[in-house]
Amino acid sequence: MAEIHIEPFRKEMIAEASNVLARAFVTNPLNVAAFGPCQLPRNEAFFRNGLAIMKGPKLVAIEGTRIVGFIHWVESPACQLSAMEKLRTIPTMLGSVGLSCAWRLGKWLSIWANHDPRTAHLHLGPIGVDPDAQRSHIGSRLMEEYCHALDQTKEAGYLETDRPENVKFYRRLGFETTREVLVLGVRNFLMQRAARSPR
Repeated sequence: MAEIHIEPFRKEMIAEASNVLARAFVTNPLNVAAFGPCQLPRNEAFFRNGLAIMKGPKLVAIEGTRIVGFIHWVESPACQLSAMEKLRTIPTMLGSVGLSCAWRLGKWLSIWANHDPRTAHLHLGPIGVDPDAQRSHIGSRLMEEYCHALDQTKEAGYLETDRPENVKFYRRLGFETTREVLVLGVRNFLMQRAARSPR
C-alpha cells in the first residue's frame, strides 16, 4: 500500500469523492432504507449533490493518486440548511434520485435536523473510507483531523451514525451516545463529545 496523506478537498474531486462515499455507504441501513439495496447510482447522486453545497472543512485521504477517504465537518448553525437552501436542492434531488427517494431523504434529514443540538458544536459528517482500503486506519487518521479541530476551537463535537459497530469507535475518541432515534425504521445513535476547556 502506498503512503496515505491527508489534503484539502477541491471541487474537481467531487466525482471521485462522491463515488468513494457512495461505495462506503451503500450498505448502511439508513442509505438502504432511503435509496433501496445496492443502489450505488442513487447514493452517488446524493453525495455528489451534497458535496456541491457543503460548508466547512472537507478533507480527503489520498493513496498514490486516488481518493480513499473523505471527512467533512461544519460549525453550527451552518450545519443546517436554510429554508432557501432547501428549496434550491429540491429540483436537483428529484431529478437525481426520484420522488419517492427524495421524500424519504427529506424525512431522514428532517429528523436529524430536529435533534441537532441547540448549543454550539462542530457537526461531523459524512466520513467515509473506500471499502477496498478499510482496516488501514484511514478512518482513524481522518478522525484525528476532526478531533484536532475540536481541541483547537474548544467546541463540542456532534455526529449521527446508523451502525452500532461505529459507536465503540467513536467512544474511544471521547464521544458518548446522547439519544437513540428511529429514522425510516433504522436505529440511529446521536453522539456528542463535550467541549474541552483550555489547559
